[in-house]
Amino acid sequence: MRSWIILGVVALVLLLGLGVYGFYQSIEAPKEEQKEAVAWLVSEDEDAETFDDFHVFYGMETIYVATTTQTDGDQYYWFYDEGYEQIERVPLADVTDEETVINEARSEHGEIDVREIRIGFEEEEIVYELVYSDADDILYYDYYTAEEGESFKQYRLPGNG
Repeated sequence: MRSWIILGVVALVLLLGLGVYGFYQSIEAPKEEQKEAVAWLVSEDEDAETFDDFHVFYGMETIYVATTTQTDGDQYYWFYDEGYEQIERVPLADVTDEETVINEARSEHGEIDVREIRIGFEEEEIVYELVYSDADDILYYDYYTAEEGESFKQYRLPGNG
């Protein structure tokens, strides 16, 4: 009887593990497909030499962002919409660096806990999305223009305190 209970618990744990793995794959598989689609588009462009990085930007619309090295040796951000149409490309040299954007938020709010910063495309503008919390545990989503580093818009969510 005891061996049946142990066998049942082991089977239940295995089934639960398979369920969690299946759920994880159902979330990650589309991201990998999106990355492969954008990598193919980059490889088909005669200006691109290498496909260096990829991320998905979730703003008002979903934007796929590829970091590429072009044949002239310069690195670029290439932006694609949900239909995989290229909407913009900009040299990394023309974009404000991330630390400048973070320092802008620090100058306004003092010490902050940066959670994430990523480049994207919002309202026809290349932007940085900076996610951070301040000393009062308020969560901020700040958007800065990537080329000038100026504040674009801001959302905040009050903390639990």
